[in-house]
Amino acid sequence: MTIVNREELMLGQEILPTVPTILTAPTVPPVQTVRAVQIVHPELHLPRLRRAKIFALSIFWFALNFHWAALGIIILPSQVLKLVGNAHKGEALAFILIPGAFVSLIANPLFGLLSDRTRGQLATLGRRRPYIFIGTLLNLGCLVWMAFAPNIISLAIAYALVQLFNNAATAPFHALLPDIVPEEQRGIASGMMGFMATFGSVVGVVFAGIFIDANLPTVPYEHNLWITYGVIMLVMITMMLITIFSIRERAANPRHLTTHYVPFEPDMLSSSNNTAHTTRLTWLTPSVVRNVSGTLIVAFIAWIMMTLWNMLHLTPISISGDVQQVVLEVIATIGILRLFGFHPRRNPDFAWVLVTRLVMMLGIYTVQDFLQYYMRDIVHAAHPEAQTTNFVIILSLTSLVSAILAGWLSDRVGRKRLVYFAGGLMALVGLVFVVTQSLPIILAAAAIFGLGYGAYISVDWALVADVLPSRKHHARDMGVWNISLSLPQVIAPVVGGPLIDSMAKTRHPTIGFQLLFGMSILYCLLGTMTVHYIRGVKR
Repeated sequence: MTIVNREELMLGQEILPTVPTILTAPTVPPVQTVRAVQIVHPELHLPRLRRAKIFALSIFWFALNFHWAALGIIILPSQVLKLVGNAHKGEALAFILIPGAFVSLIANPLFGLLSDRTRGQLATLGRRRPYIFIGTLLNLGCLVWMAFAPNIISLAIAYALVQLFNNAATAPFHALLPDIVPEEQRGIASGMMGFMATFGSVVGVVFAGIFIDANLPTVPYEHNLWITYGVIMLVMITMMLITIFSIRERAANPRHLTTHYVPFEPDMLSSSNNTAHTTRLTWLTPSVVRNVSGTLIVAFIAWIMMTLWNMLHLTPISISGDVQQVVLEVIATIGILRLFGFHPRRNPDFAWVLVTRLVMMLGIYTVQDFLQYYMRDIVHAAHPEAQTTNFVIILSLTSLVSAILAGWLSDRVGRKRLVYFAGGLMALVGLVFVVTQSLPIILAAAAIFGLGYGAYISVDWALVADVLPSRKHHARDMGVWNISLSLPQVIAPVVGGPLIDSMAKTRHPTIGFQLLFGMSILYCLLGTMTVHYIRGVKR
């Protein structure tokens, strides 16, 4: 006889009245209308963390943002300009960014899932730390390749591998916050993450801006480029070691997994084992086969339709290769989301958090990816890299203040209100970019953008930690959530690169950038609207 608490037999939040309090095997009817049960174990109380632990947890986030800000804002645009020249820089930059972002779409949830399922000898070091360590080392090796890449194709391959291995470290790292930080400290921990993100970004951009100048002759330019890559590598490995040696992960024990859906079978309740019944999931289940096959079929049909459209010349408008690539990658993204357990109807709050972050990041990347070209072509700054650095410095100084303050406030006044505030400020700055090209005004607008940006990224982590759908799969779900960061990196350059290049060819480069920043305004405003639908977060 197995005694089962009524609280342990739930479907969603509703206790099933048809299941008796005490069951023996013969009392279970052969036909059950209940399709699944939710086995709920007592929630483990996470101990409060000292400020030093939260700092040590966050310090690797500093390194990751140092890495990506230096690469994305300063180094890559400059390297592309040196390799292909001014006429095709926008399309060449998109050629590098899009495949890398697509790799990130797959790698982040994949390595998150692998991290969640890590057992055995490897798990003695934790489910997260081995991936963080190995992924970072491989990331550094690919940075060496990027530093010595002789052409655009080589640079694109190296960048895609950097994305792969960086996400192998990042996805498990993301799961550490919900893994070890108690709910009452998630606001301040998220604020610290936001602070480190901003601080890492500004230091990375400032440092890279000091050394990288595309106006230099090739030999001194390459010498400075290698120094910059070397420092990025040093920062990454140092901060990674501080994080993995400073934190303690919980043991990978199935009893600690508080929410687990399993098929309901009669012999589950009659088993002599009093622990939760767990099932081994295989990779090649019928649902996986259906999902992969359906995604491939839809992608193939879309490709055929776009190819026929271009071949038949039904209209003067043809679908460019970049647009075709984005369409196929969006279809693949939907398939990836379903493959990794993303079900908007089942988990609507998590879906709305993902959508909110997607549109907000579209607003940010639409500006960030082409900021250096804007300074060069529209503002006509004498040293575009230096003025881009100045913009980021001003932005970061104000965002540092708002990041810490917003993280603290979010535990008191609510997450949603701060997203409303952040989206409104960033949309206002987009309007400034549309109506003026004055460098002093643009630099002043950077301060306003920083307030909104810092407030948003500080609340971002706490918002998703509040609505994660499964306590068993923190890393997988955080990887799915991180798709909302990767997909904008696919869309923004594909839309922006050809737009600014085509308008420049018609001798109207300013209009191209105005349209670009107009889209950024729309994205930020949409983000402030979608957050309203997150019901699990009241304020």
